[in-house]
Amino acid sequence: MMSESEEHGSLLEKIGDKIHEFKKDSSSSDSDDDKKSHKSKKKHLFGRKHPLHNVLGGGKAADLVMWRDKQKSGSILGGVTVIWLLFEGIGYHLLTFLCHLLIIFLTVSFVWSNAASFINRSPPKFPEVILSETQCLIIAHVLRKEINEAFITLQSVASGKDLKTYLKVQLESSGSFL
Repeated sequence: MMSESEEHGSLLEKIGDKIHEFKKDSSSSDSDDDKKSHKSKKKHLFGRKHPLHNVLGGGKAADLVMWRDKQKSGSILGGVTVIWLLFEGIGYHLLTFLCHLLIIFLTVSFVWSNAASFINRSPPKFPEVILSETQCLIIAHVLRKEINEAFITLQSVASGKDLKTYLKVQLESSGSFL
């Protein structure tokens, strides 16, 4: 077994060798071929073989994560921060937020449609949404099935046939009053 001082000494030697190798690589000759080979032998963090941009996918998402487009990355960070503050800090609710967004969209669309004739611009074009009769029947069939299953469950709980579900409902409802 090696003593502690020998292990420490060999570790220092290894570190020193790595430092000297790095210095030799960085102080290579000034020829273009050496510079190109040095760039291709560039060491990446955590021993990766490819640049981080390629590891992240190399597309627009990687550009955003790596802050190559500072304006887009900053605006996304600012928007997410505002949304986080609304929901966590102020206690704003998602349904209220969505309703307010829809009201704002409806108001802007209304004003734009009415003001378009005054400023000689074309009004906004909205797509027509038309549900076919078969789509409505499919949705109604699924809803009818779900509602009937809920009624069957309620009936079995109320009649006392399903004691386990009855006790679950009672415990959950009594916990909400405390």
